[in-house]
Amino acid sequence: MAQGPVLSEPLFKEMRDYFFLETGITLNKNKKYLVEYRLQKFIGPDKEFSSYYDFFQALQQDQSGKLKTLFINSLTTNYTFFFREPVHFRFLAYYLKTYGKQQNYIRLWSAACSSGEEAYSMAITCLEEGFKGPERDIRILASDISQKVLSRAQSGVYHYSGFRGELDDAYLRRYFTFHPQEKSFTVKDQVKSLITFREFNLMDPFPFTKQFDVIFLRNVLIYFSAPEKEQILRKIWEVLKEPGYLVLGLSESLVGVHHGFTTLNNSIYRKDRN
Repeated sequence: MAQGPVLSEPLFKEMRDYFFLETGITLNKNKKYLVEYRLQKFIGPDKEFSSYYDFFQALQQDQSGKLKTLFINSLTTNYTFFFREPVHFRFLAYYLKTYGKQQNYIRLWSAACSSGEEAYSMAITCLEEGFKGPERDIRILASDISQKVLSRAQSGVYHYSGFRGELDDAYLRRYFTFHPQEKSFTVKDQVKSLITFREFNLMDPFPFTKQFDVIFLRNVLIYFSAPEKEQILRKIWEVLKEPGYLVLGLSESLVGVHHGFTTLNNSIYRKDRN
């Protein structure tokens, strides 16, 4: 059987460098197979590009930005589900009950929202605690570097097979509309109305005019080097209220990374008052 196009080590290194410059994310050296696999749908005798070299040349010369978006969307891994790591949403509920009603406004950020389940889980938590958009100045920013997953997130449509039991029937009836023929759920407008979706690269300057109460940045920093982590954390520090909270993934920590946060339980970090 004839072998298909192969990604050479030198070209893989060039792609890694390009990906880092565009996203700030470091692809490990052992990710060559992943890159090859993710891009193979565009490359081959019957595809738009005959080789990985042709694809990369076109990527570098493309002025429209479409190939860059395609490249980034293909290599960013997105895995999430509703109320993943429930302890973090219990903390968010606690924050809203304890501090939220004392705030002039509430701003939350799902800083790598992927296909939207995290942001919608945050919005449902707000609604469950009595925080509604028309009645209070509350907004949730949901950002991601991938336009592909943002489009899916904005649609708010999820196949029933993607639900893992974290949402009981009462939540499903209250916040979703079920479509029996498609076997899918659509997030209701009262949930969507709290969220703004936005394409955003964490390595870019932060343009925010209001500070955040709580930022979810879960399972993202693992893709960055220590200096890049520190750069992102400095920017996050500046856009958090005092006190404000940063939430990482349960398997993450900031050990070995310089930062000014107070470490709490469950990968939660607090910006204390000076």
